[in-house]
Amino acid sequence: MQTQRTNLQDPTRWGVERMKLTEAQIQDFERNGYLVFPGVFDASEVDHMRQEADYILELIINSSLAFHRRSGRLDWVRQPGGGQHIRKIQPINDMSLYLTRVSEDPRLLDPMRDIMGREPLLMEEKLNYKQPLPDPVSGLDIREAEDGFSIHNDWAYYRNQGYPQDILSSAISMDECTRDNGPLHVWPGTHHTHIEHVPVEVTMPDGTKRVGERIAPPGAVDPHGGIDCLVPPGSVMIFHALLLHNSRANTSDGPRRLMIYSHYPSGYNMAPDLRNGATRLKESPWEREYLRLKESGKVKDQFHAPTYAVSPA
Repeated sequence: MQTQRTNLQDPTRWGVERMKLTEAQIQDFERNGYLVFPGVFDASEVDHMRQEADYILELIINSSLAFHRRSGRLDWVRQPGGGQHIRKIQPINDMSLYLTRVSEDPRLLDPMRDIMGREPLLMEEKLNYKQPLPDPVSGLDIREAEDGFSIHNDWAYYRNQGYPQDILSSAISMDECTRDNGPLHVWPGTHHTHIEHVPVEVTMPDGTKRVGERIAPPGAVDPHGGIDCLVPPGSVMIFHALLLHNSRANTSDGPRRLMIYSHYPSGYNMAPDLRNGATRLKESPWEREYLRLKESGKVKDQFHAPTYAVSPA
């Protein structure tokens, strides 16, 4: 895919040249269920994404600490070895204008238009951090688990809100994806038919049990098969909602941040923000109150995002 750079803060960015997929690329997607475009976003754009990721992480952790309650956006775990990892934060866009603009960037939407044949409409956004915390945070509930994601497809979750199967997700790499940091791992061609998933019960920090992940049943695919998406920062991976994928635990010392947006094709009668709206309504008052208290000097940040030696885009 030929890309043309554009400043996301420039309102004239919609005038960029159309990035049309070739017929071979469309056929490749139809066959395999995913496409990979290395280095779509440049170093300055990736650096801005990383800054936004740090800001969001600090806001969520600090507002949680200030009110002695874990934000409903925060998914974090204590690894079997004892280290804390930020797994993901969801939803995202209402906390970052820049990442909202990224979700509207033609470099994401144009390939989706070619695949869908219709206009892509945003239905979900999340930031998968897979980020170790060198200094542990205390005072918030945390569950014991790895930071990896089991074999699944996304429609196993989206179907609960009545979304169609032909959703496309785009994952933008903020860090180099290596074999050690738990890259996106896909099983090509598994998007043609949905495989019924198995709900997995997890024990929460307060001792209650609930359904956590939904995973593909044993034997659905060879767990040692599939392909790692090993890409540099700024790359874009587009994949079908039925495509089976997972990611191993991050065993490196740094993060493996993927900004993931999911779009469904226009023509379906879906309520706006059906999937994430309730979480935004519940959590945003706590975050806004924290920012007001911080501005007045009544509270101070207790947590600062760790710094890492990260590879350039």
